Amino acid sequence: MALSADEQRLLDQLEESLRAEDPDLARKLETHSESPTPRRWAIVIACFVVGLALLIVGMLVKFPISVLGFLVMFAGVAVAMIRPKHTDDTQASNVGETSDRRN
Repeated sequence: MALSADEQRLLDQLEESLRAEDPDLARKLETHSESPTPRRWAIVIACFVVGLALLIVGMLVKFPISVLGFLVMFAGVAVAMIRPKHTDDTQASNVGETSDRRN
């Protein structure tokens, strides 16, 4: 559903005021909008499979191996939930410039 011209103008004004009042928050909101990469999903799935295998083998052989398997699975979940930090300074330096182009 498309926004009307008035709604778009109001949204643009809200974005500009956010950038002016809290540029750090605006930068964080812009840089964390991308979805997980296929590489990240591969790491998560690999951690889960290896962790599950260690968990099952540990139940059959030694209990500490099961604990290690659980920790590997937990690490996979942590990788899935943590968003990467962006070191691209060009995007961060352009935060104030986008509002200038709209005027």
